[in-house]
Amino acid sequence: MESFFEKYKVTSTLVNTIIDKETFINEYGNNNFLYNVIVNYGGNIYNNGLLKIHTFDYVKKWTSLLAEYFKEEVKPFNMCCFASNWQGNMCCIDKNNKRISYFDPATCEIFSADISIEQFFNKTLTDGEYDIIFEEYFNEAYKYMKIKTLNYENSVGHKQYLHLGGEDDVSNFEITNTEVLWELQMQVCEKINKIGDNDG
Repeated sequence: MESFFEKYKVTSTLVNTIIDKETFINEYGNNNFLYNVIVNYGGNIYNNGLLKIHTFDYVKKWTSLLAEYFKEEVKPFNMCCFASNWQGNMCCIDKNNKRISYFDPATCEIFSADISIEQFFNKTLTDGEYDIIFEEYFNEAYKYMKIKTLNYENSVGHKQYLHLGGEDDVSNFEITNTEVLWELQMQVCEKINKIGDNDG
């Protein structure tokens, strides 16, 4: 992960309670690289909140939450959630370590790519071809909002949700608890889908 650490710097960290490897593998698949990432870097916040690598507690929490939120779309939910970006977007890897999925609370959509977690850290995040964590937008938002850092529990969300006509613009941003952000966004999305079904 040398190229990753050249580009991104730890600006704060959260205590990471380590679980044993056997327990982790039984739950999330035989992925040594992933386990070592969580052991060594779980709880790290990079570049003042741009990217966060989950602790073992957060791996369990967000894998469980996403499995519930997307239980109709993803059957079975054969993934492990290992990181998030400043907007609360969640990164997951499948148990075969062949597919990264990206869950977006603002749109309640899933985006996927056929890459391993090694490729994600060593190439996708660092080669500049795809800005999947929206680093340029992050820098614009932080300058506009005059934020110095983003705590582990928080993300930047929309004041008026995109589903309800809000603009995807820095003037429509606010700091919010990530779990609250996801819960409210999913509730809004579910209600809109029900209205659409009734109209049909």
